[in-house]
Amino acid sequence: MRYVAISDTHGNREKLRDILSQIGDCDAIIHLGDGENELSLIRSTINADVIAVKGNNDYFARELPLSRAFRFGGIGIYCCHGHTLGVRENRNRLAEECRRNDCSVALYGHTHISADETIGDVRCINPGSIGYPYNDFGYVELSDLKGNVEIRFVKCG
Repeated sequence: MRYVAISDTHGNREKLRDILSQIGDCDAIIHLGDGENELSLIRSTINADVIAVKGNNDYFARELPLSRAFRFGGIGIYCCHGHTLGVRENRNRLAEECRRNDCSVALYGHTHISADETIGDVRCINPGSIGYPYNDFGYVELSDLKGNVEIRFVKCG
């Protein structure tokens, strides 16, 4: 099983198409917010489930939740944009919310800065922004091969 998380596409369809072609086959794309207008492009480009959360610039995406939590290969994954949890200042509230949802990995966006840090027992990962990157950007790949879960950041730019 292979899931891929991206964030903050902000209407940059050309760069998104490039990233999707690099991603290739996967079971699900997780969009971590600020990309409500690109969800249809993702669905029409890749034959995979789309899991999305609402970002602070997703004004018309009333159906999108602010967060989602799910199990991946036995690991709890918490997804959010992060704007309601103050992730620009620090990721402490993000880690707390992750734990509250019985998860050990938090995927988030909002800052436009790729990051991979551990706060206590929670790994917090941001793939950076595809639309307006402030540093390296890419995607987070979650793979489960026969019960061995691997989570890694794949740099694209």
